Amino acid sequence: MIIEYDFGKKERPADKKFGKPADAHTVKVTGNAQIHLEFANARIAKLEAALRSAQAAATARPSESGREQILVDAAEYARLLRCKELVAAALADS
Repeated sequence: MIIEYDFGKKERPADKKFGKPADAHTVKVTGNAQIHLEFANARIAKLEAALRSAQAAATARPSESGREQILVDAAEYARLLRCKELVAAALADS
C-alpha cells in the first residue's frame, strides 16, 4: 500500500512561480546590468584587439636580418595553419 502525500505542494504553485530568483547571482546580474554590460563590452574589445594582433603577427614579413630556419613537424604546421584560418575567419565576421 502506497500512501500519497504532497506536503502542501498543491497550495504553493503560485509561490514558486512568483517567488524570489533562484540564486543571489541572478539578483546581482539583473540589478546591476549596466556594469555587467560594460565589463562584457570591454572584454569583447580586448579579445578583438588580440585577434587583430594575432592576424598582424601571422601576416607580417620576417625581417631580412633575423632569418632563421626551424624544423616543425607536419602536424604542428597544420595546426598553426588552422589557427591562422580561424583568426582570419573570426575577423572577417566582424
